[in-house]
Amino acid sequence: MNEVNIYAGSYLPDWRPGIDYRQVYSANEKMGGGVHLDLIHELDYVTWLWGTPNSSAATLRSTSSLNIDAVDYANYLLQYEQFTVNIVLNYYRRDTKRTCEILFEDNTVSIDLIKQKVWCNEELIFSSDIDPLYTYKEQMKYFISAIKEDNGYIMNDIQSAFNVLKICLNDEQVKR
Repeated sequence: MNEVNIYAGSYLPDWRPGIDYRQVYSANEKMGGGVHLDLIHELDYVTWLWGTPNSSAATLRSTSSLNIDAVDYANYLLQYEQFTVNIVLNYYRRDTKRTCEILFEDNTVSIDLIKQKVWCNEELIFSSDIDPLYTYKEQMKYFISAIKEDNGYIMNDIQSAFNVLKICLNDEQVKR
């Protein structure tokens, strides 16, 4: 593997119809908002698949036409020993996009998480039509089961979450 490119962008004003997007936590830094926190899932799955990177850098900005004080653009560069991962997140993309592209020496795997499709060198190799709400229900079942069974294993433990948060916040706001 040589490179991974991840993109997640959607239009914040469309997230909660009938509600002024500037009044919700997502748009307000003091309320804990920001695209880097709302869309932290991309960092989660990268570290779940490939572990904690050797180093990371981030650009966190709030300069779009949305006129909010929370971060509306985040770009992460994660460096692993043999490859790099680039993650771009934003609140201002009108045509929602959530993709992952993995470049190997001879192949490119492209994953569209919205369309639930996977291609290898432009040949469709997987497709699904699972209702996205199903995934949320399954996650909740897993979470409740993990608490009830207390078997010592949880997919994303507190240390993993802490490591992802450090990357998310560019190490600036997280102290042990």
